[in-house]
Amino acid sequence: MNATALRLVLTLTAGSLVGAIFVLSKLLLSSGLNPFIVSFVQTAGAAGLILAVLRARGQRLPLDPAALRFYATAGAIAVAGSALLGNWVLARIPAGIFTVLVTLSPMFTSLFNALVERRWPTPTALAGTVLGLAGVLLVLVPRAQSVEPEQALALTVALGVPVLLAIGNVYRSRRWPAGVSAPMSTAGTMLVQALAVLPLLAGAELQGSAAQVAAVWPLLLAMVLVTLAANVAAAALQRIADSVAYSQLGYVVALTGVVWGAVLFDERLGWSFVPAVALVFAGVILANRRVAAAPAAAAPSVVSDRLAGAAR
Repeated sequence: MNATALRLVLTLTAGSLVGAIFVLSKLLLSSGLNPFIVSFVQTAGAAGLILAVLRARGQRLPLDPAALRFYATAGAIAVAGSALLGNWVLARIPAGIFTVLVTLSPMFTSLFNALVERRWPTPTALAGTVLGLAGVLLVLVPRAQSVEPEQALALTVALGVPVLLAIGNVYRSRRWPAGVSAPMSTAGTMLVQALAVLPLLAGAELQGSAAQVAAVWPLLLAMVLVTLAANVAAAALQRIADSVAYSQLGYVVALTGVVWGAVLFDERLGWSFVPAVALVFAGVILANRRVAAAPAAAAPSVVSDRLAGAAR
């Protein structure tokens, strides 16, 4: 498989998995589970699993100053975008609208990358970003019109999620430390996220939470496994793509979230979904043309948010 095809496969895989994370979060939050419990189980569970796999392979997590700085910064961005903003917003607006808003991250990534490098993206990367945005706007506009007045604040706050995702994209692309593999990056950043959420969890109202966790443990397990797979796939993608090409997975996230929103939450797809898919797919292909892989010492991967850790 050539480099362009590999980037395309990883973009579609990681984006679909991240979209599934948002939907699983919505299901868990709709059950009444505390959002900090969701975030802690998600991040600690994923970090624990991947650390166990690394240990079984005889690999150790790099803990030199550059690696620790990378884990801490990337993890903090993911916590802010996912555990704090993301879960707060998801509890207040439909999953389909939230995942579509996440697709603004490629536009912010292109802007921040241009500011940092003091040059515009390549014409193909810019065209791909615009095409993808046009595609998701076909889905976003009708849904945005259906938002209730009391959801307006949450919708405004939600714009902070793609901004944080974009910051994370640019940071990881430029500061990926030498000797850190995609699974190592996932383990380190997810561990930081879990530790950051722990004090928030300690101060939350958790009465009755044990019974709630017992009732939804299959969903929590699914969340951990999907989070792990999504972050490893995203980390692998960012090691071979620049930040603008990497950010295109946000468009895939949006369409995945819209599909699952229709299946699980009775959110209608509408006539615009098919052309939206075509535009997003064309945009991803364009953005990934002639992308040079960055050197291992400085290149690159939530999610997260993570997201989000990522998110994105």
